[in-house]
Amino acid sequence: MEKLAVIKIRSSISKSNLINKSLRVLGLKKLYSCTIINDSEVNRGILKNIESVITYGEIDANTLSKLLIKRGMISNKKRIAASEQDINAFCDSFLKNEKKLNELGIKNMFNLHPPIKGFEKKGKKAPFSLKGAFGYRGKEINNLLERMI
Repeated sequence: MEKLAVIKIRSSISKSNLINKSLRVLGLKKLYSCTIINDSEVNRGILKNIESVITYGEIDANTLSKLLIKRGMISNKKRIAASEQDINAFCDSFLKNEKKLNELGIKNMFNLHPPIKGFEKKGKKAPFSLKGAFGYRGKEINNLLERMI
């Protein structure tokens, strides 16, 4: 089972209650916050409901390790103090569903910056399939995450 990286890129002000509740379930409170979830039918249904507010896709081990090193926080607002080799080994086992972020005490919410050099050509107002920013990206989420870390 793969893992999906979900990033909130648009505000949820004046959106329906369904969208606001779904964002709360995923833990996406702030703009440009990211969370990692399992790729399941239930989660895909939730993502389909809030597709106009988020972007998502499959994350790889290299990007996940960079995300944990730069933006990973322990529950008491401290950075992760582990070596890069330990984090790389953890990322491989995490993506294979052998370990969870909770085991190390890592929060499953990462605060990111807006992307360097901005979003795609049409910005936040069009879906990714039409050269915009929101919606399903597939493996292209890794390029966006590297620009946002």
